[in-house]
Amino acid sequence: MAKLVVAGVNNAMLIEIYELERREEKEWDAYVLKHPNSTFFHQIGWRNVVQETYKHKPIYLVAKEDGNIKGILPLFLMKSVIFGTKLVSVPFAPYGGVCADDEIAEKMLVEEAIRIADEFNVDYLELRYLNKSSDNLNITTNSKYVTFILNLNINAEIVWRTFNNKVRNAVRKAMKSGAEIVDDNDIEEFYGLYVRNMRNLGTPPHTFAFFRNLLYEFPKHTKVVRVQYDGMSVAAMFLLYFKDTIISGWAASDRKYRKINPNNLLYWGVIKAGCESGYRYFDFGRSLKGSGTFKFKKPWGGEIQQLHYQYHLCNKKNVPDTSQSNPKRQKFANIWRKLPLKLTTAIGPLIRREIP
Repeated sequence: MAKLVVAGVNNAMLIEIYELERREEKEWDAYVLKHPNSTFFHQIGWRNVVQETYKHKPIYLVAKEDGNIKGILPLFLMKSVIFGTKLVSVPFAPYGGVCADDEIAEKMLVEEAIRIADEFNVDYLELRYLNKSSDNLNITTNSKYVTFILNLNINAEIVWRTFNNKVRNAVRKAMKSGAEIVDDNDIEEFYGLYVRNMRNLGTPPHTFAFFRNLLYEFPKHTKVVRVQYDGMSVAAMFLLYFKDTIISGWAASDRKYRKINPNNLLYWGVIKAGCESGYRYFDFGRSLKGSGTFKFKKPWGGEIQQLHYQYHLCNKKNVPDTSQSNPKRQKFANIWRKLPLKLTTAIGPLIRREIP
C-alpha cells in the first residue's frame, strides 16, 4: 500500500494514514508501550507470530501528524474458501482495535480500514476493543464477551481476602491434596493438556507452533505455569506479560483431577506470584457471558470489563457469531468431542487457522 495523505486536518495539520514501513517498527512498539489503551496484541511481535504461524496478511495502519504517530490500527486479512474473507483487528486475541491520541485520528484509521475492507471485498471488518474510546462509523457492536481484571497488591494476603469463600476453600483443598505449582515453562506439558481440553470443549486447537512462536517472539513476556499432582501435570496456563498486567492467555486442566481443584491452585499461584513481583493487575482472559468459565472467574473479585467487538458488514447481513452459544457451533462441538484426540490434534489447527 503506497503512502498517501488523507484529507483530514487536526489543528491545521495534515494527518497521514498509510501502511507501516519496516523502518518504523520500533517507533510503532514505542507508541504501543506508552499508549494508555494499548494491549499486548498491538505489538509488532503479535504480527510476527500470526504471520509466521498461519500466513495471514498483516495490514498495519499508521496515522501520523507532523512526523509523529497519532494512532495505529493492526489488521489481518484472512481469506478462506470455506470460511470466507474478513479483515480483523486482531485475530486469535481477545482485543485489538484502534489506539489513537484523539477521535480525529481514530475516525480516519477506521475510515481507511473500511475502505480496505471494501477494496478486498471482504465479508466484514471486525475491530475488537478492550478500552472503547468512542463510537465508530456505521459500526455494529457485539457485546457478548467480557474479561475480569483483578487489582493486585504487593501484599498478596490483601488480594486473598477479596476472593469468595468458595474460592479460598477450593485453593486450600488443592494445597492439602499435595498438588503443587511448577514454574518451568514446559510448553509440551501445557500443550498436551490444552489439546485434550479443547477436544472436550468441542473446539479446534491452535497448532503447537503458535505457542512455540509466542515463546520465541516474547521470551521475557511469556511463561507457562503448571500444577503437578502425583508426578502428573493436571493444569497449566500460558501467561502473557504486558506493562503492569499479567494476562491469562490460555488455560487447561485434566478433568479427571477436578476434585482436587487444580485450576484454583493454578490461578492463586499466578496471582500470588504477580503480587510479589509488583504487577498491578491480573487479566483473567476472555469469557462468554454466562458461560462456565465466566462463572468460574466471577467469584475471584475482579472487576468485569466489557469487550466491544465492532463490525462493518460488507457482504454479510448479520454480525458473525462463532460463540459457543451459536446452535451451529453447538452441533459442531458435539461432533468434535467424539473424535479421537490424535485426529482433533492433527486437523484442528487447519480449522483454527480460519477462525479469528
